[in-house]
Amino acid sequence: MEQREQFFTREEKEEAHAKLAATVKAYSDETIKRWTADIDGSPVYGGLLSAIVSTFNAQTYSSLTPTPPDTTPAILRQISIQLASLNVNSPFINSTHSAYQQVEAMVPSVPIAMVWLNALWFASLILSLSAASLGMMVKQWLNQYVSGLPPETTSSDRHETMESVRLRQYRLNNLEKWRVDLFVLAIPVLLQLALAFFL
Repeated sequence: MEQREQFFTREEKEEAHAKLAATVKAYSDETIKRWTADIDGSPVYGGLLSAIVSTFNAQTYSSLTPTPPDTTPAILRQISIQLASLNVNSPFINSTHSAYQQVEAMVPSVPIAMVWLNALWFASLILSLSAASLGMMVKQWLNQYVSGLPPETTSSDRHETMESVRLRQYRLNNLEKWRVDLFVLAIPVLLQLALAFFL
């Protein structure tokens, strides 16, 4: 420690600390600003796309369950046939036609194109909601990163304290450790995939 005292004067140390603080602040501010700019509109775009896709899904989802055929006309036809074949012999009324027997109707199958369309639209909805959620989460991380950091330096305050430099670098290292940059890059990819599946 004493050897360092001999090599650097107090002014040189303060100048080195000021350069270090300025470098760390410039790098972290530029990184956070770039990431924030990359995802600013993503949660809104993801939410709007989700609303549009869910509207289409709500309209077409019901077509995935085939509607059973209406049996009312068949029953009415049977009643009409029975009434037409009535024989009136006092004191009995007989019908020569048998009673109605329900026949299993063929249930129409769902077109495979409708299944694929709904599958793609539901995948689009999941991707767009994931992108919107991820965008909000990353925005919260970035807001948490800048909270508690000192504001811009003024002319009366030439450099940040070493404690604030350590805090800034610690937070930046953790953002890089958690690979927030990959989350930021994943958001537009998810939105583009969601749009492609929708179209």
